[in-house]
This record gives sequence, structure tokens and C-alpha cells, in this order.
Amino acid sequence: MVLQDVSRLGSVLSEVDPDGPLEAALLLKRTGVVLEAWTRHPAAGEIVPIMAATMMASIESVCSALGSSVPETVSVEADGCRIFGTQVEPNALLVLVGRRDAGEGYLRHMARRILSKVNGGIGTARGRKTDILPRF
Repeated sequence: MVLQDVSRLGSVLSEVDPDGPLEAALLLKRTGVVLEAWTRHPAAGEIVPIMAATMMASIESVCSALGSSVPETVSVEADGCRIFGTQVEPNALLVLVGRRDAGEGYLRHMARRILSKVNGGIGTARGRKTDILPRF
């Protein structure tokens, strides 16, 4: 599935529980262009997508500069929140931001649910199954 056709899917972010621990769920192009977004705070909708795309690109740049492979998933814990990002296809990202009490497992679970709507659980544009499993 090509993400430019995301409007045909209905809301891929309909899995988000507005009473749950998520603060934002973003389906983005790598440039920060929003394909679909949900934020608890409407004012955050202007800055969060651009900065989330920038964060993902920065992490990729650091890894590449150090000779590491580019990560397909990123998990960041800050004082009061957790950020989980994953590559959906070469030019698109899913970024979830939750309160710290959300837990990384919860963010991974939500990402799996959302991605199953994006790609039907079949795979990414790379032709392999999306793999967002809990870390052991």
C-alpha cells in the first residue's frame, strides 16, 4: 500500500484511545508533512510533527556517522514522556508520544495496532513483515 492513498483507509489512528496515556500519534512523511495526526493538545499539532521527523532524522544521522545501521525503530524516554518512532516505509514514519507511565510495551502494542491498519499486517514497502516486538 502506498501511503499517499492513506485517505482511503479512513482513520488509521482510530485505534488511539482519547482517554489513554498517549499525548500524540503521528503518521508522517520524513519531511514532517502530516498524513494523519492525533494530539491531545491542539496547539502541539503545529510543532510536534516537524520536530518528530527531525528527531528521527537526527538519530539516523548519528547512527550512520558512527558506522551503525539506521534503526527502524527508536524509543526515547524523557522526564515526563516516552517517544516511540518506527519507519512505515522508506519515506514515512509513525511516531507515538505518551506519558512516561504509558510504558514502552504499550507504545509498541499501539504501533502494531496502527500499522496493521496501514499495511494490513502484510509488510512494509520493503516487502517484509513489520516487526515491532517487545525488547527482552
